[in-house]
Amino acid sequence: MGVTITYCTSSTELFHQFKGEHERQSAYIELDLRNETLLASYDGVVGSGSPFSVAHGFERRYVVPLLTGEAANRLMDEIAPLASRVVADWEEHWDGSNFVAVLGEDATAAEAEMEELLSAETDGGSTDSLVAEWDLDGAVNGNEVAEFGITADTTDARLDEVEAEILAGLARCSEASVAVCDGLSGHLRGLRDELRQDQDD
Repeated sequence: MGVTITYCTSSTELFHQFKGEHERQSAYIELDLRNETLLASYDGVVGSGSPFSVAHGFERRYVVPLLTGEAANRLMDEIAPLASRVVADWEEHWDGSNFVAVLGEDATAAEAEMEELLSAETDGGSTDSLVAEWDLDGAVNGNEVAEFGITADTTDARLDEVEAEILAGLARCSEASVAVCDGLSGHLRGLRDELRQDQDD
């Protein structure tokens, strides 16, 4: 029957940066041998370490660049036939300490092909397959209040629109289809809140 793919539903689904961290979490495509599923996500663990299911080989993760959700979906469609060969040829073994997943000969060959394909696609992919990452200093120019008419009465909905406009401009500068900037939303709300505070004073 083959693997079941859980598709990304947003362009920036693979981007996540935990509060207080200076870098985003790594992105990956995961093949779950037990559930026979394929998905794309980001690492939910800060620092080193991985779940037992990953460490013992039952959930197999392949690191990828920060792809758009659409690009990740296309890539999963492409590797699905190989992933189906992997889930069809493995066994659970006791290694003396833990139960681990052991691939058969065909699964091992299929996984090697899959890793080669992922490497070729991600290394040679076009910029519009990637999410452009910007830091806050590079994303703003200090004139947002005047440029976008931000006032003490500006609504959250309008600030969301301003954020989208800024991100669209950053994407064009990067020749990417989408851009992200951690802290941009908070920055815009901070500008509005400062104006409110000045008004109250």
